Amino acid sequence: MSKHFYLSIGLISLATTASAALTHDEEGPLLGADQGYGSEPHGWGQDDYEGCQEQHPGHARRQDAGSHIEVPSSTPADACPRVDPDFIGFAFEEASFVRYVQNDDGSVNQFSLNLIDAIMSRTGGKPIIRLGGTSPDYGRFIPSQEEPALPVAEVYNYQDIGGTSIGPSYWDLTDLVPDAVYVIQVPLAVTNVSESVLWAKTAIESIGIDRIQALEVGNEPDLYADNGPVGTRGLGPPYYQGTLTNETYTGNFTKYVRAIKAAIDDIPKKHFFQAFDTSSHLGADALATGYILDVETNFELGINKGNNIESVAGHYYQTDGGQYADLETGLMQHSAIANRLDLYRKFIVYLRDNHPKIPYIISEIGNSLNPTHAYDYQATLGSALWQVDLQLYAMTIGIARINWQQIMHSGYDMWLPVDSGNYTRTVYSNFYAMPFVADFIGKSGGATRAAQLETEQENIVAYAAFVRDKPKRVAIVNFDFWDQGDGARPSTTFTLEVPSGVKKVKVEVLSSPEGAHASGDSMTYAGSQWTSESEGKEVEGVRDDSQTLKVKKGKVDVEVFNSQAVLVHLR
Repeated sequence: MSKHFYLSIGLISLATTASAALTHDEEGPLLGADQGYGSEPHGWGQDDYEGCQEQHPGHARRQDAGSHIEVPSSTPADACPRVDPDFIGFAFEEASFVRYVQNDDGSVNQFSLNLIDAIMSRTGGKPIIRLGGTSPDYGRFIPSQEEPALPVAEVYNYQDIGGTSIGPSYWDLTDLVPDAVYVIQVPLAVTNVSESVLWAKTAIESIGIDRIQALEVGNEPDLYADNGPVGTRGLGPPYYQGTLTNETYTGNFTKYVRAIKAAIDDIPKKHFFQAFDTSSHLGADALATGYILDVETNFELGINKGNNIESVAGHYYQTDGGQYADLETGLMQHSAIANRLDLYRKFIVYLRDNHPKIPYIISEIGNSLNPTHAYDYQATLGSALWQVDLQLYAMTIGIARINWQQIMHSGYDMWLPVDSGNYTRTVYSNFYAMPFVADFIGKSGGATRAAQLETEQENIVAYAAFVRDKPKRVAIVNFDFWDQGDGARPSTTFTLEVPSGVKKVKVEVLSSPEGAHASGDSMTYAGSQWTSESEGKEVEGVRDDSQTLKVKKGKVDVEVFNSQAVLVHLR
């Protein structure tokens, strides 16, 4: 069962009227591999920031849309900023980081390092790793503790909020990830400012100031409560923060920043702290994501007095929970992804217009907040497609980086680094989204710019990657649901109309013959797998589903099956 649609690589109109013309621009200075967003000379902080899509692109059919759309042969003026090679970031819950980088015998976890390299080597970027979460916000640094972190993270034990502690050897683990730089969270929930100073001082002394991207002060301060955050043991005043308003959040944040700067001489005078890191509100409270601890309000209150802020961050989870039967509605709806990400637009636009050197990032993200892992929902092909679409859409609205959360007990991890409980180390489905997205970005030295394309399909989305003023790649994600056992797998065939210089295309596939609920062991991207047996290195030629197709008269047909994504390289 195949549908055939005529898709030219035409950009969704970002203008206010249908007749507005697309104009062309020329690429400016490019990012170096060692210069990420927020740095002074390059990245988001460029003075010639070019903006991003202001209206919701959507996928409703245009009333005047036809099947033939002219192919833009160069980057449109209203495309978004160049995508940082470091766009794909990593985040580890404090205690879980130990298991991800170190084996139980104390040796380096090469499995994890190989998987990180499999992603970053495709963009030429460096790993930016955030160490944080709720557990360290309510945690303690104990100078005499020999273990890096306690309690030891396992598949079956939830993070210990109020009971987590780290010792000096914890910071030494950061040396195990070559070329990585870190966002180090220090406590704000703890009312003893000297505790935060101790975290910052010991981290900087051990890691080195040059390998710290930012100090993140606090985690999800919008969830602080007088009787303690939901699900904790009443961790409120006087030892922990109570409910914060905009005024008291800014007051506390600036107080802790001043104390840290006063105690540590090496800290840069400007742009070294990450602010907000607000939670992802869901359900009836979902809209609160867009206004709780409002960015503009807190900037007006003086949170950036002294230009201390390096980055502004928020957290993102798609659903509150989810089980096997919820996959299609929970994670495989583009409109749900776009609607949630659009809640961050006001923050992105405010920073762009008023503080263009400060990027907006998503510093913690997962597909759902299940209290325990639900692998048949959280670790599926459908979830990997969600990760692809979310990252590509995030690029188009100006989000500068996404740090993907890894916790031993969660079900949305990219991989399980060591044997734990009844589970053996493995590569989960969610990992497979990352080399796909990394290849979309490409190793262009920071020249890539992303734009969403019109597909005229409600739940099939497409994006183009432009490099040095030319379209180079097209990603198509088909969210139409199919599982093995549902009969023949339907497909949609798109006719891509490409620029005159394109003679052929190479099509690489992210898929599984088992469909949307497939786990990582049956998935491939570009015919390859990454496994525990291969020590996290790429195993090529597992599946022969890549194609090279000739372009005829400027057109080429590309078939995309349900519950599948393809990356089309224009050559």
